[in-house]
Amino acid sequence: MQKRPDIENIYLSSDRDSSFDKLKQNNNYYFDSRNLDIYLIIEVKHLTTEDEIKVEWEKIENSSYKIIQKNIVNPEQKGSGKIIISLVKKNDMYPPGNYNVRIYLNGSSKISKKFYISDKI
Repeated sequence: MQKRPDIENIYLSSDRDSSFDKLKQNNNYYFDSRNLDIYLIIEVKHLTTEDEIKVEWEKIENSSYKIIQKNIVNPEQKGSGKIIISLVKKNDMYPPGNYNVRIYLNGSSKISKKFYISDKI
């Protein structure tokens, strides 16, 4: 029997090699606008080459969400593991503010996380 594909967990980090266990104690995500990269780490299970993960990065302004980046991932092979996607910088920095990242699996919304980027060093 085929197991259903799923997104087990997502988390944000400035270290692409970090693990959920290291970050579990803090569910609030704060980042600096200048000196680090921001990675979305998606833990997936039982994906096949038929599956599609869509990621929408949104900036929150005045209670409205504006999509600033989209990523679509089609697995090259079936299995479980981590998918890592980075938020692209503009002019070598991230604009400060409130953000949300939303993840879809095969067209249906699965999970989202809010995060904040500070302009203070």
